[in-house]
Amino acid sequence: MKIIENLKGILSVPFPFIYLYGLEKRKLSDATNYMSEEHAFFYELDKAIVDSRLKEEHSRSKQIDDKTSKFNLGLSLCLTIIGVAATTIAKLLPDHELKPIIIAFLSISSLYMLIGGLVSLSAFKLMPTYGYGSRYEYLKASNERVEGIKALIGQENVNLIKQVRNEVAYQCLRNGFVMLFIALAIISYTSVLSAYLGSPKAMSLVSYLKCLAGEYVQF
Repeated sequence: MKIIENLKGILSVPFPFIYLYGLEKRKLSDATNYMSEEHAFFYELDKAIVDSRLKEEHSRSKQIDDKTSKFNLGLSLCLTIIGVAATTIAKLLPDHELKPIIIAFLSISSLYMLIGGLVSLSAFKLMPTYGYGSRYEYLKASNERVEGIKALIGQENVNLIKQVRNEVAYQCLRNGFVMLFIALAIISYTSVLSAYLGSPKAMSLVSYLKCLAGEYVQF
């Protein structure tokens, strides 16, 4: 089991979206399974604390949605920039043996950011909100404490789904920028190398080396 967890931790760096596998199903199940042992401590909380925590979770849900909206705006800008950069580089970069590698890194960068955008957009999916509505008020009137605890458990799990989605989207964006940085580093290397080899000093050095090679062959 420990080996599997370590392997999952290693794979989560290049493939952060594996955390999303079955996440929503598990957490929505936890949200409705309010009588499980892991939720037993909720029933030891004071009613005032439960009410306060439920308000905090509602506020937290709105904050997560606001962050998701801003993140999507920034991500769309990044995708546009990388798309233009990749097209420009593919057309203007002179033929070089490393050119396919550069295009590959730029493509992977775009793919990471596209996945991040899709994950971030999924955070806008309509999720249930616990502790709101006429039915909640009706049930709360007959058993206020238990209904408040059920709402708190449900809202915490829903917020966790949103939070994990945003974190995965951020990690995809991070990986995309890493790929972009590697591509830019290779571009810088090829540009400097091409400029140096094209200079008169470098041409003289190449000619000198060729002469030495010719004399060595004759010898």
